[in-house]
Amino acid sequence: MRPRPDPTPDSGEDLDAAGSRRSAWLLIAVAGGVFIAADDQTSVVTVLPALIPDIGLAVDDFFLASWVINGYLLGYIVALPIVGRIADARGHGRVYAASLGVFMLGSALVAAAPDFWFLVVARGLQAVGGGAVVPVAMAIVVTQTPPERRALGLGAIAAASEAGALVGPLWGGLITELLGWRWMFWLNIPMSLPVLGAVWWLARNERAEGRIDWPGAALLAAALAALTIAIADDPIAPRPWAITAQLLVFTGVATLFFALRQRSLEEPMLRLGMFASKPVSSAAVMSVLVGAGLITALISVPLFVNLVLVERPIDGGFTLLRFTAAVPVGALVGGWVTGRIGPRLPAAVGVLLGAVCFAGLLPWDEVLPEVWRTTPLVVGGFGFGLLIAPLGVAVLSHVREEERAVAASWLTLARMGGMLVGTGLLTSHGLGRFYARAGSIEFGSPEFAELVTEAQVSTFHEIWVVAAAVLALTTALAWWLGSERASEWWAAR
Repeated sequence: MRPRPDPTPDSGEDLDAAGSRRSAWLLIAVAGGVFIAADDQTSVVTVLPALIPDIGLAVDDFFLASWVINGYLLGYIVALPIVGRIADARGHGRVYAASLGVFMLGSALVAAAPDFWFLVVARGLQAVGGGAVVPVAMAIVVTQTPPERRALGLGAIAAASEAGALVGPLWGGLITELLGWRWMFWLNIPMSLPVLGAVWWLARNERAEGRIDWPGAALLAAALAALTIAIADDPIAPRPWAITAQLLVFTGVATLFFALRQRSLEEPMLRLGMFASKPVSSAAVMSVLVGAGLITALISVPLFVNLVLVERPIDGGFTLLRFTAAVPVGALVGGWVTGRIGPRLPAAVGVLLGAVCFAGLLPWDEVLPEVWRTTPLVVGGFGFGLLIAPLGVAVLSHVREEERAVAASWLTLARMGGMLVGTGLLTSHGLGRFYARAGSIEFGSPEFAELVTEAQVSTFHEIWVVAAAVLALTTALAWWLGSERASEWWAAR
């Protein structure tokens, strides 16, 4: 028998194997960048106590200090949809690498910041790069991997993001303790550089051509910036309501002009017909509601531990760790399951587990057994993680190839919007309900401390009941994640 000849260098078998290896390495590289950006986003929480006095702020100037975070949030929200469109028009890999470069530049400027406002602007620039990394990475996964592996790839990206967010506070605290807070930002550069080089090399043959609607981008940026500033207000010394009203009116006018402009262009920043697909619109609405639920858990759980159980802040962090550590596990499982049975069932189960989590928090009281401290949080974290890949698959499988990055950006923006709304409702409604209850308590009475604690517990329970109910109702939206039907009116736009 004659020996079988080796396959030729350009055989289909070799090309498929080479393409598969390249896709795997590209996934590893972009997941690494996602991890670094997510790590930076949350590590600043543990850096703030050392950062505030070093840049000339008073220790009790909490609202100004919050702009270290708000500046990042502003840059993140404004950049998301715009960079998504640029990536679709100029190439996902190249824009991912460029975004990582902007993130590195912003990190260097933050590390070298001589004063507070310089640092806030530098954080905004850092967010423009870091905020673009996740949606562009999602578009790269969907474009560069075969359909049967897309859900697992999206799950891996989600797991990298959540793992980075989980490690961030620990990393920030460690580096600040050993080297000082500025080194946390300096170290972003050598960590990001290999990722940038790898993505640039692996995506070097990428081809993409398209127009970018810069006037539309400016209108969208102005609308998102005004909305973010309107929501971020000092709770102790709030601005006059007329200024907030003007910001909201400006947001509405800019959004209207943006929408009218998009309908008149052949290559718009955002094709409104994209939302004609029921999977896309359902996933967007679910992302808003899930974002509101997620921020409710992230804020209320450590607050309950600190205020009601009267434990140390670090105990609140370790309690929340039960929730956040389960999110990346759920994200990987969600990607694996979605790749086999589709997005509908894992999304429904994920939202339902989130509702079960909040229902499981209702027995929390002044005395909290360990089993009740742990079980609902692990269940909820796993459920919120389980949701990420199904929502991404539902959107990215039902949009055109040339709008995948912008679609992923809007999906992420929807979740961020839900988190902003959730934060606003927690501070306004939650505090309002507590003050209404506490106002009826006679100061100095023997039961004063006990009654205040009861008011706190009642307020937390009320918040958790609402969150559980909203998430339970959200489960119904999962049915449309696999639907192909579209509104003819929207599809034509």
